[in-house]
Amino acid sequence: MTRRALTALAWTVIVLAGARLAAQELSDIVAKNLQAKGGADKLQAVQTMKQTAHVTFQGMTGAVTVYGKRPNLVRQEISLAGQTIVNAFDGTTAWTINPFRGSPDPVAVSGAQAADIRMQSDFDSPLVNYQSKGYALELVGVETIAGKKAYHLKLTNKDGRLQQLYVDTETNLEMKIVSDTQAGAIENELSDYRDVNGLKLPFAMRTLSAGAVMGTIAVDTIEINPKVDDSIFRMPKASPIADR
Repeated sequence: MTRRALTALAWTVIVLAGARLAAQELSDIVAKNLQAKGGADKLQAVQTMKQTAHVTFQGMTGAVTVYGKRPNLVRQEISLAGQTIVNAFDGTTAWTINPFRGSPDPVAVSGAQAADIRMQSDFDSPLVNYQSKGYALELVGVETIAGKKAYHLKLTNKDGRLQQLYVDTETNLEMKIVSDTQAGAIENELSDYRDVNGLKLPFAMRTLSAGAVMGTIAVDTIEINPKVDDSIFRMPKASPIADR
C-alpha cells in the first residue's frame, strides 16, 4: 500500500473517530439537558399544562395564557389594549383570531404562519425524542452567551424549520433559543428557572429581533396536568352577520 493510500486511510479513521466522539458528546448534552429539567420520564408524564403570564410589547402591557395538551395541541391567548389575540393548533388545523386586523372572526392559516404555530405545539422539550420526530440535531460548538459558556445546538424539524439552541454548560438548561419564523430569526432568552412539580421551567423570557428587544414575558403561574377540554383547541365558527 502506498504512502498516499496509507495517509488517506489514516485520515478516514480520524474522521470516523471524530464523528463518533461528536455523536457521543451530543448524546451526553441531550441527556444532561433532559435530566436538568427533571428527566424524560417526568417530562413525558405531563399530559396538559396551563401557563399565565404578563407581557410587555412595544410599550403596551397585557396578559398571556397558554394551554397545551399532549400530543400537539396548543392555544395561546394574548390580551392587549382591551383586545384578545388567539393562536391555536388542533392537531390538524392552525388558526387565529386577531381583532387588530379588523375582524373578530377565527381564520384558518397556512404557510409560514401555520408553521410558526405548529412549532409552538411541540408539547415536549424540542430535544425529547427528537430522532423519532424526524428532527436533525447538530452540535455547532461552544460559545459565550452573556458571559457564560453554552453549547450551540442546531435543530432542524421535518419541515426544514430551524432552531438554534444555546444550552448553559453548567446548568445544562437552555439560555437562548433562536427560531426561524415568518418574521425572520426571533431570539428568546430564557431565565429564572424554577421548580414546578419536579420540573425545571423558565419563568422569564425576553424576545429580540435583529438585536432589538420586542418584548418581555414574566410567568405568573404554571399548572401541571390541569383539566383541559379538547374543544378549546378547535376553531370556532365565525359569528353570523347581524341583519341590517
